[in-house]
Parts: sequence; structure tokens; C-alpha cells
Amino acid sequence: MFISYSYQEARQILSQNLEKGRAKLSPEEKLKCDIAQAFIYEQDQKRLQAASIYYTLSQKNPAYLERAIINGLAAPASAKRQALLLTIYRDSRSQKSKWLPFIKSKYFDFLYHSSVQQDLLKWTDIETFARETKTNPNLFCEHIITAVGRFYSNISIQKLAQFCKLKEEQAYELLENMIITERLQAQIDQQQGYIYFQHTEQCTIEEFCTNLYSLCQ
Repeated sequence: MFISYSYQEARQILSQNLEKGRAKLSPEEKLKCDIAQAFIYEQDQKRLQAASIYYTLSQKNPAYLERAIINGLAAPASAKRQALLLTIYRDSRSQKSKWLPFIKSKYFDFLYHSSVQQDLLKWTDIETFARETKTNPNLFCEHIITAVGRFYSNISIQKLAQFCKLKEEQAYELLENMIITERLQAQIDQQQGYIYFQHTEQCTIEEFCTNLYSLCQ
């Protein structure tokens, strides 16, 4: 059974139980705290943290697996997110999820060197996901940019904005934010209206999988 709290209830549960110290909590109290913490992270848009806790919870209660998938997909682009989605994808239980194509699209190119056309989801599919999961479709813009960057050395901001269904000024703002926060290795040429991606040598699949769980810590 999937247990859910209101935001206020979740805050109260954490406040009441964590005052005791986690080591003194019973298994039932720890479970309540974990559920409450995941819910708070989700409501605060800390999607990756929420997904990590939900996935851990799903090991004992499969009802939380779907929440892990949704939050993982909606999390900002990062190596930790990619590692978590790969972990979820390799979990046989995820093969029954209706969002399996979304999970595959997020690392398919990493495993199989697919083309950018295969890696990018259709915008109609993104809108369906956003509508059914009550998330913002623009959350996927970062992932589209990351995918494009794997296959292009450079691309016009205008074209990239079209991929993301954004206005050019919105694309500029998003790209600048990703670069400043080091979520994207690239340089913007504002005079030419282009972005130049800086490709670094990727690790092997074996190295990636070896570091998978440490990345998620």
C-alpha cells in the first residue's frame, strides 16, 4: 500500500521523530520518517533526493517504485540522475512501468550510441507525461539539451530552442544557468547565436556501472 502525507503532516512527523535521534527510532518510526522526507523533497522540487528515497522504499514496498521513476525522470540532468535511472531500468520490476520508454530515452545513447533522433522524446509524449504526473514539461528541456550535446559539436540557439519548445531568450537563459552551475560543458557565442559543446572522454560501461552506487550516495 502506498502511504502519503500532507506537507504539514510530513513536517510534523520529521520534527517529532528526529528529535529523538534516528538511532533511537523503531523500524516503524524510521519508515514513517523516510516516507515523510521523500514527500517533502518531492514537494520542494528536490526530485533526485525524493527519487533515491522512494527507490529505497520500493525494495520493501513496490508501490513506491512508480514515485521513484517519476521523480527520477523529473530531476535535473546530472550524472547522479543518470546513474539512478540506469539502476531503476536494470530493475526487472520497472519493465512493467508505462514510463519505461522515458527511462530508456535518458541513457539509451550512453549504452548503445544511438542517434539523436532516437534519444529525443517526442514533445507530445513529454506533454502526456507532464499531464499525467502533474509535472512541468519544461523540466525535460535540460535533458534534451544534454542529449543534443552528445551528438553535436555545435548548434544554433534557434534550433536548440525549437527542440525544447522555448523562445530563444528562454533557451539562452537556461543554457547560461546550466553552464554556470556546471551541469553543461559548453560555450555560448552570442554574436553568432551558437552554442559549442565541450566533449569529454566518457568512461566505459563497466566503469560506469562500477561507480553506479557510489554516484547515488
